[in-house]
Amino acid sequence: MTRPAFEVLRDIQAFAPKDDDWRPLDDLLVELWTGGPPPRGVLPILFGVFERFPSEDGAGVLWSIVHGIEHLPYSYADELKASYKRVPSEMAEIMLARLARPDGAG
Repeated sequence: MTRPAFEVLRDIQAFAPKDDDWRPLDDLLVELWTGGPPPRGVLPILFGVFERFPSEDGAGVLWSIVHGIEHLPYSYADELKASYKRVPSEMAEIMLARLARPDGAG
């Protein structure tokens, strides 16, 4: 049985890698994305991961956040810009550059 999105998001918000192991976050993201498009309230939590780990890619796991957000059926640009303004992060910078491309995609 799939957990409600708010439970998965709570666990994502509390995530911290142990011994540089990002796999638990990867599992949480798989759980989040397989439940269908999550509610708009997901954005601050996911961008919050970037803010907590501004110079990380999470051993590649944070790319799951990038790709998942880019496939959401709603706009995320304003919240991404606000996140980057609060705490500049490598992943948010990558997403902003991808948005600036002429086709607006990554």
